[in-house]
Amino acid sequence: MFINYLRLPLLLGCLLTFTRPASAQTPTDSLRRPNVPAASLAGFAAERTRLDQRGLTVLGGWAISNLVVSGIATGQTEGSAHYFHQMNIGWGAINLALAGAGYLGARRAARLPAPNRAENVRAQLRTENLYLFNAGLDVAYLATGVYLLEKGRNPTAPGSADRWRGYGHSLLLQGGFLLLFDGFQYATQHRHGTRALYPLLSRVSIGPGAVALVLPLGASFRHQARPISFQ
Repeated sequence: MFINYLRLPLLLGCLLTFTRPASAQTPTDSLRRPNVPAASLAGFAAERTRLDQRGLTVLGGWAISNLVVSGIATGQTEGSAHYFHQMNIGWGAINLALAGAGYLGARRAARLPAPNRAENVRAQLRTENLYLFNAGLDVAYLATGVYLLEKGRNPTAPGSADRWRGYGHSLLLQGGFLLLFDGFQYATQHRHGTRALYPLLSRVSIGPGAVALVLPLGASFRHQARPISFQ
């Protein structure tokens, strides 16, 4: 089925997110960013993994519901409704495979030692970019669904009009759900990074011959920079 090829990049991106090896931290990185306790980094990575697992559980539940509901309805419907449920079964099988592979990958990532600060940033950005990439695919699914619906309304179009309409409605349903899912996952992960990790990087200011560490002195005081001279 042609939709399998559209979903293949999701599987590859999901696997790459959890299998990319950690990179070594350079001395320059240690000079440019404040030291962060390993326990804080481990907690940050664990929370990122937990958010991914929660989302993959939702995706798996959606996939199973499609398999069960449409699996029953396929043999009890005719016309465009039959093709609608037929396409939903294909989506359910693919999404279940993606959710299962991603969940297992997240569990493996949770058992790894806590990565360093640089790898945490890279992993966080990879995760956010993956959901943004998936959201772009979801928009393409919606556009394809609209195209198939229009094709089903064209009496001169080759093939079954019921099939195009059924497949088109299924693409609109699945693409709409996945767009909401990926958008929510991106927003959740981005908020996690913004609150827990990215502020650590914004407290460092680098100038000619000096590195300034910005320390908050309280709600009623302005931040103060303490330079470390390398002259």
